Amino acid sequence: MKIFLSYLFIILSFFVVIPVYAETTTNSGFIPGQIWYSKASLVEGDTVNIHTAVWNGEKESFSFKVEFYDKNVILGSREVIVNSLELNDVYVPWKITSGDHVISAKIVSSQVSISGKKENVLIDRNITLDDRQFISVVVKNYLGEPISQSDALKNQIEKTSTEINNILPEKVSTSVSDSFSTIDNLRDKTFTQIDVAKKETQKELNAMNSEVKKSPSSSNNKSNIEDAIKKPITYVKLFLLSLLSFVFGYKIVFYGLVLLILFFILRLIYRKIRNR
Repeated sequence: MKIFLSYLFIILSFFVVIPVYAETTTNSGFIPGQIWYSKASLVEGDTVNIHTAVWNGEKESFSFKVEFYDKNVILGSREVIVNSLELNDVYVPWKITSGDHVISAKIVSSQVSISGKKENVLIDRNITLDDRQFISVVVKNYLGEPISQSDALKNQIEKTSTEINNILPEKVSTSVSDSFSTIDNLRDKTFTQIDVAKKETQKELNAMNSEVKKSPSSSNNKSNIEDAIKKPITYVKLFLLSLLSFVFGYKIVFYGLVLLILFFILRLIYRKIRNR
């Protein structure tokens, strides 16, 4: 009889579920790895809300304490009560700074109330996935207004030019300004000529490709050999013209390259003088 009761108890234990809240529950916690923000674009200096959501898949109401982190730095915490089978939004404000950020949230404590008594519960999904963000530095003008990096570079060049003009005598300053204007006009004229040559080369290449499609492969062998030699040369020519068009078409690239060449020439001259 005792053996029968023992077997009966073992069998019934498979069908009777006794909730033990000291153990881990997998039915509650964060929805899989979700962090989002109250603004689509994150800009240095703005304040946004960092959001996540907590799900309660149990039959009782849970209270959660959620902490938000940027890497290992805590940004804030919130306590939230989530009713059975509900999803609650949780958020903290964040003033955005420039640089690399790794945003996450973690449930640091969770409790359930049974018959007026609070019991601690371990949550399996207690941490979100890392949300990595890179925030660029906002460049501002002298009035404190945000401007683009290209505008900031242009302003710096103009400022430097003005300072040079103030230092140099008027005749020298005018001469430098005139020389700069001559170089820029030459650059612009060269760019126009290169652009025309590039378009003509592109047309020539398109014509070659059209002829290959129209003419059968068994046509004049001599013509095929000439095309096979001419086409690669035309491709190389188009590539070089495109490269030159890029260099002469953008002032920053052109003058940056000129300064780099001048630097290497002056360094070479300096080394030659020093080794005498």
